[in-house]
Amino acid sequence: MNVPGEETRVVIIVERFRIVGYMHRYPGARLLDIVNAEDNVFLPLTDAEIYSLSDGKLLQKAGFVGINRDAIQFFYPVETKEGESA
Repeated sequence: MNVPGEETRVVIIVERFRIVGYMHRYPGARLLDIVNAEDNVFLPLTDAEIYSLSDGKLLQKAGFVGINRDAIQFFYPVETKEGESA
């Protein structure tokens, strides 16, 4: 059974990178529910952009990245206008 999910654009900060992409969650779930789920070692992000924290330069674009939950320093949802980057 395929349950339609919801996607939220997020910014995730890890040691040397700022990663912007879409986190997918089941309807009604909070972002914290996904990050704190013990069975989620890696968090999937789609349409990801990876930036250097030191100079803000775009380093890589990827259709999918898996981020180790333990590496996350902080994250937050973002609202952007069409054509803008977070």
